[in-house]
Amino acid sequence: MKANSKYLLAVSLAIAGHVHAQDKTPTMDDIPVVPAGVMRENVPAPIGSRSAVVNNQKGRGQGAEAGVDSGNFSGNINSSSHITMKPGVNQIIPIAIGHPNRIVTPFSTPDITSTTLSSGGGGGEKDKCGEVCIKDNVIYIATLKESPVTMFITEKGSESQALSLTMIPRKIPPREVFVKLDGSFAGGMGGVRASANAKAEAWETSQPYIETIRTLFRKLALNEIPQGFTMTATPRELAAKAPKCSIPGLSVDFAAGQYMAGHNLNVYVGVARNDSQDLVEFRESQCANWNTAAITSWPLKVLEPGQRTEVYVAVKQGHAPSSMSQRPSLIGGRN
Repeated sequence: MKANSKYLLAVSLAIAGHVHAQDKTPTMDDIPVVPAGVMRENVPAPIGSRSAVVNNQKGRGQGAEAGVDSGNFSGNINSSSHITMKPGVNQIIPIAIGHPNRIVTPFSTPDITSTTLSSGGGGGEKDKCGEVCIKDNVIYIATLKESPVTMFITEKGSESQALSLTMIPRKIPPREVFVKLDGSFAGGMGGVRASANAKAEAWETSQPYIETIRTLFRKLALNEIPQGFTMTATPRELAAKAPKCSIPGLSVDFAAGQYMAGHNLNVYVGVARNDSQDLVEFRESQCANWNTAAITSWPLKVLEPGQRTEVYVAVKQGHAPSSMSQRPSLIGGRN
C-alpha cells in the first residue's frame, strides 16, 4: 500500500512539473536587451515631427545666403550695407523683424508700391507711419511679418526708374542699407533730377554759401545725402570730366567713385591712396579747376604709405570758362 502511494505521488509530481514547464511565462530577464541607438539608426523622423521642421528650418537658414530662402523666393541674399542696383533687377536683402530698418535711397522724395507692407493712415501725423515710413530720401521699414516682403521704389511723381527690393525678416539687429543706382542708368534720371532740383535749390539757398559748402561736406562725411540731392555711381559720361589731381605719391580716382547732383552744386566723391613709401599730404590746390567750388578730404589729410581717404570735390553746375580776347605778346611768345 505504501509502495503504491509513493508511486502515485511520484507520478503526480511529474505531471505537475510537466504542466508547469509548458505554462511558464518568460520574465524580463529572459528577453535580450537591444540598445536604443540600434532602433533609431537610419530611421527617418516622422513627417509630422516638430524636430524635423526645426532641422529643416536650420538647414534652410544655413544655405540661405547662397540659394533658397524662406517663402517661395529663391536667389542670393545681399547682406552688404551698400548696394548698387539696376532698375528692374530685384535685390534680396535681410532686415530685422520687429525693429525699424533704414533704407537710404538715391531719390530725393522716394515713393513705394507694395502689396505686403502697410503705410498706415489716419488723421494725426504719427498715424501716417505703419510698416513703412518715409522721411526725406530715407525709407523706414518695421514689420512683424515672418514671410518675405517686397516693394518697388520710385521718385515721387516719376515712374522712369524703379528699384525692386525683396526683404527677408530675420531675428537680427536693425539694419541700415544704402542703395545707389548703377552708373550706366544714371543718365535716365533726367525727370527724377528735374523734380529733385527744387528741393536741392531750397536746401542750397537756405543758408549762406560758405555754410552750405561746410554742411554739404559734413553730411558726406556722415554718409548722408543732402535734401534734394541724388546720388549714383559716377556716370561714364561724367567720369571724363572728373577732377584731375596731381599730387606726387598719391593716386586719386573719381571714375570709380560717386556722383551727387544738386541744383547749383554737384559733388564728385573719390578715393586717394598713398602709393609711395613716405608720408604724403593731400593738397586741395592740386585738384582745383575752373569750376571748383570747394575741396576736402576725409578722414585723413596726411596719409601714411598704403593709407586711403575719401576726397570730396564740389563743382559749380553750368559754369563754363568765359572766352577771352587774346593780347599779343610784346616779346614774341611764351617761354
